[in-house]
Amino acid sequence: MIRFNKITLLAAGLLLLNGCALFPEDGARAKLLDMPSLNQTLKSDTQAEKIVREWPRAQWWRDFHNAELNRLIETALKDSPSLHAAAARLTQAEAVADFQAAEMLPSISASVEFHQRRFSETDFYGPNGGKTFTGAYIDPAVFRYHLDLWGKDKAALESALGKEKAQASELAMVRLMLSTAIARSYIRLCSSEEDIELAHGLTKQAEEKMQLAELRWQRGLTSQDLVYAGKQQLEAARQRETSVRNQVQVLRNRLAALVGQGPDWGKTIQVAENKVAGHLPQPEAIALGLLAHRPDVAAAMWRVEAAAQLTKVAKTNFYPNVNLVGFAGLRSLNLKDLFLSNGASVAYGMGPTITLPIFEGGRLEAELKNQQAAYDAAAESYNETLLAAVQQVADSLAEWRQTLEHDAAQERALEAAEAEATLAGKCYQAGLSTRDGIIEADAALIRQRLTASEMHNAHLLAAIGLIEALGGGYENTNMIHVSKVSNHD
Repeated sequence: MIRFNKITLLAAGLLLLNGCALFPEDGARAKLLDMPSLNQTLKSDTQAEKIVREWPRAQWWRDFHNAELNRLIETALKDSPSLHAAAARLTQAEAVADFQAAEMLPSISASVEFHQRRFSETDFYGPNGGKTFTGAYIDPAVFRYHLDLWGKDKAALESALGKEKAQASELAMVRLMLSTAIARSYIRLCSSEEDIELAHGLTKQAEEKMQLAELRWQRGLTSQDLVYAGKQQLEAARQRETSVRNQVQVLRNRLAALVGQGPDWGKTIQVAENKVAGHLPQPEAIALGLLAHRPDVAAAMWRVEAAAQLTKVAKTNFYPNVNLVGFAGLRSLNLKDLFLSNGASVAYGMGPTITLPIFEGGRLEAELKNQQAAYDAAAESYNETLLAAVQQVADSLAEWRQTLEHDAAQERALEAAEAEATLAGKCYQAGLSTRDGIIEADAALIRQRLTASEMHNAHLLAAIGLIEALGGGYENTNMIHVSKVSNHD
């Protein structure tokens, strides 16, 4: 008997070692890029900008000192359907992670089965052959526990957690994109509202200029072609004013939709002066911190981690699957004997069940190949996201510096136009020029104010672009290292 047990154990061991499906060779996997250098790009080429060595704060929009902008963004963060949808996807990912965590724990259940059976007369049932029995299996305790010998359950849990963290990062990305979209639209709205008054001023100047041309033509002091030219300028000014008014309405509708409201709600939006933050952030260690402060980069990296863990799951499918199972209860072919047999119906059992993947027709190899390809795709997606993030930082810095210089230059041009308009008024009062000189100088001043508004608007938008490129206050404190997910075999 002892010899039989030894032979049985030896045979079981050989099955465990050799009874598995053949493991395929692992090919080369996609490589994750290192953080590109930004040292030369981050060197400032102007002495005018003000920099602090820190990342944007979470409520970065408050640095624009506009109560209405604060209200719009904070309302959107509560009411936006796109944000609610992203939050729901995060809840789904959390539930999947909880499910995978529960899979690592033992399960205890109860089972009750009532049956009526007739045993075959021609089978190995002896005296019971040809008889019918009404019986039951009552198991108040059924135990099952999967022995995670190869790390399959742990890898599945790590994958689910990676997807959960990726979804959390994507939720942060939706928040960032929503808040920056609102800020951009609101800044354009404020600028367009200001442009309405300036465009109306140009229309009035064109009307006065045309009236002077008509009066002079009627008196024979000028040719009629100047009247036609004046009418063309007037219609162009009116079209510009109408276009600006339409743009204001479109921006109000867009803001209302972004906030999660209807068009009528957009009509209540108040406009106010926007001031760019006095100290926009340019952290000292952008290259080192970008991985943890960009939600899209963080999400892409967590996707790589999740894919790496699923590759591990696919590899464990080539090994034996071992479950520890047990039961305790009452079992009888006759209901009358179930409780009246003085314990004779008591049954229990405990032991391992082993499943060996010997021949699967290529299913396991195909699944592993699929997961490896999914990892490669996730890794290349991460590389693409990282390069795009670095480019966005570089472009945003360049645009910020350029618009800062353009804004300052336009302020000087505006001062010159104001001085010219003042001088034209004095010359007219002194009888040294005609009314046309004042009209032209005033029109030139309005055009310079429109350009100044455009330059200031571009500078504010560049500030938002820089904040967005730096992650808008996002911080991933649980960031994983690239080396951890690249060596996933």
